[in-house]
Parts: sequence; C-alpha cells; structure tokens
Amino acid sequence: MSDEFRMQLGGIDGVGDEGFTIKTICGCRIVYGSVPLSSFAMLTHGFSKKALMATDIADLIGATFVIGEPTALDELRQVDLPVSAKRHADYLAATNLGLIAVAMWLRKGERGKSSNAMCKAIYGVPVDAGTEYPHDPDDLRRCLLFLEATGAQDQLQKMAEVSPEWSRLVSRWDELAARFAEETAAGKQAPKTYALMQELVGQTRSARWERAGC
Repeated sequence: MSDEFRMQLGGIDGVGDEGFTIKTICGCRIVYGSVPLSSFAMLTHGFSKKALMATDIADLIGATFVIGEPTALDELRQVDLPVSAKRHADYLAATNLGLIAVAMWLRKGERGKSSNAMCKAIYGVPVDAGTEYPHDPDDLRRCLLFLEATGAQDQLQKMAEVSPEWSRLVSRWDELAARFAEETAAGKQAPKTYALMQELVGQTRSARWERAGC
C-alpha cells in the first residue's frame, strides 16, 4: 500500500499553484509534477549516500524522478506499475500497425532518445521521436535491448541513413556490441566502448569541420 500526499507550492520559483505529488512505494520516493530547486533537498532527505535516482522507472511511469536505496529500487522494478499516458499512446499506435513486439517494448521497455530514434526509423513509431544517436554505453545498452526485444537486428542498416553519426556507429556496430558485452560481463563501466563511440562520432565532426573550411 502506498502513502500519498500533496504539497502546494503556491508560486514558489515560478511553479504556480499546481504543486507536485509524492508517492512512497517499496520505500522509494516517486515525485510527479514540476519541482522547484528549493524543494529538491527536502525530497531527497532521509536516504543514504547509496541511494540512486532511477531514471528508467521515472520514464516508465511518467514521473519527474524516482529515488530509493538500491535494494528498494530492485523491489520496485518488480511491481506492476501503471505506465505513463505517453507510453500507452505509443503502445496503441504500434498495436494498430500490427507491431506487437514493438508495442510491448514501447509500453514496458527501457527507452531513451536514441532507442526511440531507432524505433521510429525502422518501424515509424513513436511519431515524435527524433534522430538522436547513442552518446555513451548506457545509450548503446538501451539500443541493444530494443533490437533484441523487437527482432530488428536485420534492419539496423536503416539507421545509417538517419545521420552521419548514426552511419559511423552502424559501420562498426558489431564491434561496439561485442566490446560492450565483454566489458560489462567483467563488471566494468565499458570505458573502451565509450572511447570507440567517441572516436566514431569525432570522425563525423572532423569531416564537418573540414567541409566548412575550419
């Protein structure tokens, strides 16, 4: 059973009168709505230094942020939480196209800007996704999870047409995926994967500067 209470901020830091809502589930604090910086310390009070912000859960349910101890967050991830209205709308759009695996990923998968960009380029949804490429190993991880969940590995080449950055990354995608798997299996934070990603994107930037005569 969750505890819930509302705090009305009445114009503090330009928030207005709408306030924000706090829910506590599995010992984790879930915050919805616009939060002024002056209230942030209060909202994170009471947790240890090991507490984490769970951006994956926040994105799933449409919260502003979710904070909790690592074990509590693991427990929260096992709860069947209601997804955000945006995710549900994306789910319905994919379902109407007959893309069942894609619909399930849009509803419950771990999503980010670059994995959303992949989904749009390959399947046409979500319609409001951009063309963002993965900037770091965590972005890459979400992209790999998307490919696995939807079975889109054989359509990866479509991403080469999205942008020069995507083209460079796709050209060595197998190497990136293998390096990431090797590093994370050893419990590392994938520094070599990150270095390769930066090298590939840096080549794109250098080419642009050369064309511009810089």
